Amino acid sequence: MFEILSPGTTPFAQISWGAIGTIALIYFGSFFIRGTFGFGSGVPAILLGSYILEPHHAVLLLLTCSSISHVQFIWHGVRHADWGVAWVILVFLIPGVIGGVWVFRELSAAWLTLVLGVVITAIVAISFTDVMVRLEERVNIRSPWISGTLATLSGWIAGAVGAGANYLTVAYLRHACPTAAKLRATGFTLSTVSIIGRIIVTSIAGLISPQIIAETIVLAPVVITGGWMGARFFRALPGARFDQVFRVFLLLVAISVIGKGIVQVT
Repeated sequence: MFEILSPGTTPFAQISWGAIGTIALIYFGSFFIRGTFGFGSGVPAILLGSYILEPHHAVLLLLTCSSISHVQFIWHGVRHADWGVAWVILVFLIPGVIGGVWVFRELSAAWLTLVLGVVITAIVAISFTDVMVRLEERVNIRSPWISGTLATLSGWIAGAVGAGANYLTVAYLRHACPTAAKLRATGFTLSTVSIIGRIIVTSIAGLISPQIIAETIVLAPVVITGGWMGARFFRALPGARFDQVFRVFLLLVAISVIGKGIVQVT
């Protein structure tokens, strides 16, 4: 077990003004990415935020801030999602989230850092491979057993480490959804359901503190502005080059966090 925050509602009481400004920049960039692609804010927000905040704190703060961001995009997601794929994923996602939150609750800060780095490094590395292409050549990529298996695993990852799960489902959605717009809308929808499930479970577990809520209110303008600008950028996105550069960046950051986790564990 762990103690996330000391009692009180003063936002960011444990860090300096400079660190608060850095957190704001991280969240602006992270939610710009979410506005652009429909997913992806969790990895930079948690990996970079964990250098300033305690890891459990970083995960929970991202969770509550994400709920604000998804209010911006949920109706777009519901209207344009590929529901032929999405409904199966949703059925299996929530049980995985519940199990993952239990793991998150039990991990120490050092082990959470290490697990976070390992999981995200693995998922980002997989996204560079053609594993889904090979799978598509052998089976129906939209079959319920494939999407259900990925959804359960994604739920566990989302609940346990708070980020990276969408890279697993998006690697699948890139092939299951016919267009980039469908992929983006479906990603928004699945992320929203995952976030709602995690907020319910973490709240029941007593993990959402008044201080987390106060910090979310402080960051709300940054989150909304980043998401809005990302959505505008999506309309003018020139191709996949940005996505490729972004994944290389995430891979390097994730590897650095593994090193940080190893130091803390040992």
